[in-house]
Amino acid sequence: MSHSSPATMPGATPVIDEQARLRCPRCTSPSIAVTSTDTDPNVSWTNHTVTCESCRATSQLAVVSTFGQVVIRWLND
Repeated sequence: MSHSSPATMPGATPVIDEQARLRCPRCTSPSIAVTSTDTDPNVSWTNHTVTCESCRATSQLAVVSTFGQVVIRWLND
């Protein structure tokens, strides 16, 4: 029998609307664009720089894929 405890992920859980659109963490606009990515082949995540087309805020989004699960988190500024 295996016991596991939930791991603590840094950052904030993204707001995803009923149409499965990711929303800006600052103004909640659905108009965001990935402006760059940072991938290290030795790890299971990709960091994305995301820019809101409404408020022009830039945020970091981590996408982690491991053990058949995908987790997305806004990284702390």
